[in-house]
Amino acid sequence: MKEKFLSIPEVLRKQILLRFAGTGIGLAMLLIVLAYRGDWRFLIPCIALSLLCLGSAASLYDRCLQKKYVAVEGTCTEIERVPLRRRIKALCLRNDKHNIKLVGVRRIKNLMTGDLLTIYVADDAAVYEIDGYQVVCNYLAIEKVP
Repeated sequence: MKEKFLSIPEVLRKQILLRFAGTGIGLAMLLIVLAYRGDWRFLIPCIALSLLCLGSAASLYDRCLQKKYVAVEGTCTEIERVPLRRRIKALCLRNDKHNIKLVGVRRIKNLMTGDLLTIYVADDAAVYEIDGYQVVCNYLAIEKVP
């Protein structure tokens, strides 16, 4: 089992472990509520968080073992930012075959135009054609290639 887990790319392994950590946090909250003899209504969010994170981690782990994802490498050509807080709104990547626009990007440290990125996308993710770009709104992980 360890060999299977280590065969998964590092960025996806990190995502799986983060989701399992959410399960642990939910269980820890559940134990704290039980230790302080809280009302039963406080148990429901703890159980829901644990089950949600566990299901998400198991789903991603299964997807990775079955290789139901696509790894796309490309060079970052443009970074669109939100004006107020300077968060990343969208990334534009250029590949040999496609121009890709990634919407809804989480924070990436020290990202600059010209960096080489690898994007892991589910094989059944929706991809839209808009203005010459292949627009992807949902992805599994992004890796900055050194």
